[in-house]
Amino acid sequence: MVSYKWLLVTLSSLLALRLININTSYAAALIDKGNNRKLKIFYTKDDIRGWNSVLIGKVIMIGTSLKSKEKMPQSKIHENTRATVRLYSSEGIKINDILYIINEKNLIIARITVLSIFYSKTFGFLLVGDGNLILANIGDRVVHRREADYSKYAFAHNARGDYYSDIGQTGKAISHYNKTLKHDSGNPEAHLSLGYIYLNNNMLNFAYKEFHEAYRWIGRLYDNEDKYLLLKGLVETRYKEVYYQSLPKEIRLNYINDGIKYSKEALRIYPNSKEVNLYLGMFYYKNPEPNDIDAKNQFLKVIDLDPNNIDAYIALAELYYKHRNNKKARQYAEQALRIDPLNKRAKFIISISE
Repeated sequence: MVSYKWLLVTLSSLLALRLININTSYAAALIDKGNNRKLKIFYTKDDIRGWNSVLIGKVIMIGTSLKSKEKMPQSKIHENTRATVRLYSSEGIKINDILYIINEKNLIIARITVLSIFYSKTFGFLLVGDGNLILANIGDRVVHRREADYSKYAFAHNARGDYYSDIGQTGKAISHYNKTLKHDSGNPEAHLSLGYIYLNNNMLNFAYKEFHEAYRWIGRLYDNEDKYLLLKGLVETRYKEVYYQSLPKEIRLNYINDGIKYSKEALRIYPNSKEVNLYLGMFYYKNPEPNDIDAKNQFLKVIDLDPNNIDAYIALAELYYKHRNNKKARQYAEQALRIDPLNKRAKFIISISE
């Protein structure tokens, strides 16, 4: 005679297997339905061009991260900042990738940065991402813009632009970078390359325009070195605009603030950049509302990174002379003269500080 207990265990086991089969079948159907499906997505209702993207999954959970809760006022604690996404496939998705959540009209309603990717026996591949998810809902689709989905003509022209730039044929390089942008207006590499061409030729308005466009699409730059070069280009352009051009006071102050902002972003990627640390020190020092302490610390860091940096020694000499510390002023000016015995600015500081 079969015991009741054994029958109960058997039925429970069969039910568990049935549920596993249902979940497995559902996951398979989900993958078949969504994997590699291409979509045109839009940033605004008036956007008629859109972006090519690949559907990668759906939002299955929305919440608020613990880190965000610590920073939020109590009145805003309900705001959603973290999403869990069930993936059709994890292929091509990496930590720190930018993904987009879209509504039923393929309009972008949120952007998330991938924090983690993992596998669940029940749900398959999942990812967790952070972003502003106030407009997002459970069940919304998630897409990924992949380089493979951008126009092949854009990549071809960009490669040709790089080639002509490397061999010094700037005109042809500019032509191909502009052709790249006709096929893919948000291509950050093309904007970045054009920015440096214009910066090197002191065409600062054009340089900033290109760098700023690249900055809008910085999420498409996968290499931190490229992101650093972009931010450094923005810093250098703003520096030259502020100190090599005549600008109204209000605009000059705005540009200085831009320079400080971009410098800090660049130093988060590459803290030991001699150039950006120097620029940041100059922005602090040569400011209508100077921050001499932070400027001094930046110049000292530059000297620590590059003991032969004349600009940092001269800046420190001027800074100490400004604060009537003639001894320190002469000391740093003399250091500059040891590196460059003909430096006129160092000689002048020594003469006025005696």
